[in-house]
Amino acid sequence: MKLIAHRGNIAGPDKRKENMPSYITKALDAGYDVEIDVWNRSGYWFLGHDGPTWKVQIDFLKAPGLWCHAKNLEA
Repeated sequence: MKLIAHRGNIAGPDKRKENMPSYITKALDAGYDVEIDVWNRSGYWFLGHDGPTWKVQIDFLKAPGLWCHAKNLEA
């Protein structure tokens, strides 16, 4: 069975931290897979639910255990 942390949440929702790269890494390090919200704007990659909030490198998105939810057509 896989446990998937929605936007990095492993102990209930935390709107301030959801999709934050360090929050995602913490959940991965704890052994969870993580569903993240991904945006692409002008060739740059971002995480964020309601809009592109945290800029990340493409290599971050290739980490094992991530489930990427494309939030715009470019993503």
